[in-house]
This record gives sequence, C-alpha cells and structure tokens, in this order.
Amino acid sequence: MIMGVIDENLYPDIASMGGLISAMETVARREGLNLGGVYSQYTSGPGLFITAEVDSNRGRISVSLGEGDRTFFLGIHQPGFTWADGATGDFHVLVEAVAAWRAGIAVDEFVGKFSFVTLGRLARSLEGGDPIAAQWDFLRKSEVFVAERELIDSVYADERFRRLFPALSHGTLRLSTDRLGAQGAREIHISPLVGGSYRVEDTASSIAKVAASLKEALAAAAKSLTGN
Repeated sequence: MIMGVIDENLYPDIASMGGLISAMETVARREGLNLGGVYSQYTSGPGLFITAEVDSNRGRISVSLGEGDRTFFLGIHQPGFTWADGATGDFHVLVEAVAAWRAGIAVDEFVGKFSFVTLGRLARSLEGGDPIAAQWDFLRKSEVFVAERELIDSVYADERFRRLFPALSHGTLRLSTDRLGAQGAREIHISPLVGGSYRVEDTASSIAKVAASLKEALAAAAKSLTGN
C-alpha cells in the first residue's frame, strides 16, 4: 500500500505499521501516551502516509518524515506564531514529545526534556501572557532594526500603541490588533517616505493618509485607531 511512498531503508518501522499516523498511534498506545486524534492535512496521495497533525491547546503539532536520512521533523505552530520546532532520529522520543506538549508541559521543561527542540522567540512570553511587550522589547533592542530605531521608539513612547503587536516589514511598522500579529487581523501601518513624510494606512479602511512629520503620522494613526 505504501511502497514507493516511504523509504523502507530509512523507515522500516513506519512502513511496517502502515504510515506515520498509524505508527504514532501504535507507539502511543504501546507506551500509554495520549495523543488525542492524529490526522493528516492530506486526504490522499503520499502526504497521507508521511505527515501527521495533532491539535493541542497551544497550537497544532505537525510531524513529517525527512528524505536522505532518518529524520522526524516536529513543528508546533498557530497562525502567525511558532511555539517550537526541531528534528530527531528517534521516533519514540518524537511521539513522547508530542504527547508531552499536548498534555501541557511548560515550555522550559519541554526543551529541557527534549533537547532536539528549539523554542520560538516569543514562546516563553506567550506562556507568561505578555507577547506584545516582548515583541516591542525585541524591536527596540535588536541591531537588525537600527535604521528604524527612531520610528520604533517614537511609536513605543506613545502609550496608545503599546497594546498593539508590532512588526517591521520593508521599513513599514505594522501595528496589529491581534496579540500575536496573526495574518488577517486589523493593522495600522506607518511607512517612512522620501523627504521625511510618512504614509499611514488602516487595513480596515481603503483610505491612506500622508503626514508631513512623524508627529503628524502618530496623530493620524491614533485617530484612525480610535475613530476620534
């Protein structure tokens, strides 16, 4: 059934158990681990046998098989945010990690117990409940954004914007109403223009404004956000 889909030289155990989903369920049952429902985003084709998904209260857990060598890839994501990812050659450890995450293990305990995993940059902050403050801190201190420092610090100094999740893309500061900056959420964009002016956009509106100074841009952004 899965000949030609799974490399049986690398994954003889996975092949013999009928694919990744069946293998995870079999190992979990054998070791007394609770994975809940294991499924694939694919309904047919090779992906059905070499990928697996598990839902949790902290994002979706994705597992896939590597090519070329025996590697199991693990990723834990929710829209716009990575909790953790990593890769291991030990399938039983992989299944144990999935079960532990689904059971609610703390992030620091998780990476301490499963050394193949790397936490996302904001994972600890999200677990602590304040990812927005952590993101502001990152933007204000990172050497990557030195050229945008005046814009970042000026916006941060205005308390009206500190409750928004900030992100920089091609020089534009994007202020999201979603606590993790998830795609599709309403955003206020402040973009520097040639000559010292700024463009202010609200994704909830089709109207863009051009401000002569950063001070005027902040006023326009605040007015757009509050409607006042």
